[in-house]
Amino acid sequence: MKKARIILAFITLAAVLVGTTSFRAKRRQLSNLFYRTTGVFSQNGASRVLTYAKEAPYRTFQTDTWELPVNGGRPLYTGTTQSTTTVGGDFYFITVVTGSPWPTWLGIYDDNGQ
Repeated sequence: MKKARIILAFITLAAVLVGTTSFRAKRRQLSNLFYRTTGVFSQNGASRVLTYAKEAPYRTFQTDTWELPVNGGRPLYTGTTQSTTTVGGDFYFITVVTGSPWPTWLGIYDDNGQ
């Protein structure tokens, strides 16, 4: 029982640390960027065209001192949220972008496959 408590304490501590780190990174606006895209979703024999968020190969921060900003080529967003809609009478969860586009003058950096 004591061993289980220790393991549970480590898991809780790790979750708190990860949450704190994620919160601090978001406050410094270190995040990945997303773009809007459109696709046809089919379910129960019905289809619907939906606009959803897809992760772009760009981010808002440098990973190298000499890394230069790039042109994203389309509006990129930092915020996403889960949304629900119905397709064929059933609920469907999609991720959509929120907020205004990320200003290019703040810097858009290539993800370089990381």
